[in-house]
Amino acid sequence: MLYKPLKFIFSTALHLFFKEYKVINKTEIPTTGPLILVSNHPSSFMDPIILASLVQQEVHFIAKGTLFNSVAKDWIMRNIMKAIPIYRKVDNPGKKLDNDGVFEQCFKFLEEKGTLIIFPEGTSIIDRKLQDIKTGTARIALGAEARNDFELGVKILSVGINYSDAPSFQSDVWINVEELIHVKDYRMQYHEDDRNAVRELTDKIQSNLEKNLIITEDEQEDQFIKNVEAIYKNELMSELKLDPQLHSFNLTKGIEEAIDHFEELDKTWLENLKQKVADYTRRLENYELKDEFLARKKDNKKNNVFTDTIFRILYIIMGFPFYVYGLITNYIPYFLPSKIATSLTDFVEYDGPVKMTAGIFTFATYYAFIIYLFEKFISQGNWWWTNLFTISLPIAGFFALHYVQRFRNFKTHSKLLSLFYKEPDIVGELMLERKTIIKEFDWAKEEWLKLSEGV
Repeated sequence: MLYKPLKFIFSTALHLFFKEYKVINKTEIPTTGPLILVSNHPSSFMDPIILASLVQQEVHFIAKGTLFNSVAKDWIMRNIMKAIPIYRKVDNPGKKLDNDGVFEQCFKFLEEKGTLIIFPEGTSIIDRKLQDIKTGTARIALGAEARNDFELGVKILSVGINYSDAPSFQSDVWINVEELIHVKDYRMQYHEDDRNAVRELTDKIQSNLEKNLIITEDEQEDQFIKNVEAIYKNELMSELKLDPQLHSFNLTKGIEEAIDHFEELDKTWLENLKQKVADYTRRLENYELKDEFLARKKDNKKNNVFTDTIFRILYIIMGFPFYVYGLITNYIPYFLPSKIATSLTDFVEYDGPVKMTAGIFTFATYYAFIIYLFEKFISQGNWWWTNLFTISLPIAGFFALHYVQRFRNFKTHSKLLSLFYKEPDIVGELMLERKTIIKEFDWAKEEWLKLSEGV
């Protein structure tokens, strides 16, 4: 009874919580089962919400048994989250585990044309990595088919979830949907050697996830990719005439693959480039500047610094009253979720979903309260004004967020102008550093494109 309204609420919240919420290849998603959705697991509770929102049908989750360790949690996980507990050795050291009942439950669920969500890494990890895939998904899929002479029609859909910032409010998420795996295609392998069939299907799931994720070796490589994106991604988008809405993930994936290529081709050159980029980025941070303000301009006539500054000032001045209105009507419900998340959990991977969940209730409650006060003391029965006020609340909230970002950009822009007039040599050095880095990037891009095109 609660599943459908909660799904609607959370699906709507996802589009408000994330600045860009992009699902790629959505047409691959079946509207009926038997279906197993598999995904990476960077955020413990945000990931299942995203996956459940992708499909029309009701879903069930496989979740670790420790999430069911109290009466309240058990009820929520089983009745609201529709989760099936599975117990792992790491959670019960020294104890013999018997998950046969879980497998039997999954078999029956798939036989009833159900849709099951499994995170085959077996744990949640916030870094841009993919752990080795456990064999449980393949065993469940092949076991269900084997019980039905491979006529059941079980399909496996691999989904790569990529957060730009792990996940935080107004960050981006790219959800890449891979082509379906038809489990019946493994019928011959299963009858010849069931263990080998499990390994082959597990490897296929791993491969499908890997090509739909940004995967980095360590924190240093991850930061390097982010720096390359900040300095070069917009220029690549413009030069290659790519639509950011459609190709943002693919371009980042290309950067990741190019780095892996040059790591093998010329590690010394790559390490020197990493050092140049790190030094340049560090200098920008020291002067509290952003690379975008030093980016080369294709047409100086269209980028008059004086005109740009005037427009920025006018926006700050004229937008201030609207910002104040948005702040007054939205600050309390915006501020509270962060406090709630801080008090409830110390784990970063829980922070985003807790904030989003808390935000649903704080905004709904606060909006209802101030709408009531507005109607009672101001509009006094004039529903036209009440409706107008209601519509203005979220618009004003998002304007306030946009205004804050523009104001921060204005401060950065002003610092650059001040630095340019006070210490032009420093700006010149930064621009020269950037020019040198861009030249290296351009060379690497040409080499990578030649390789990609087989030249």
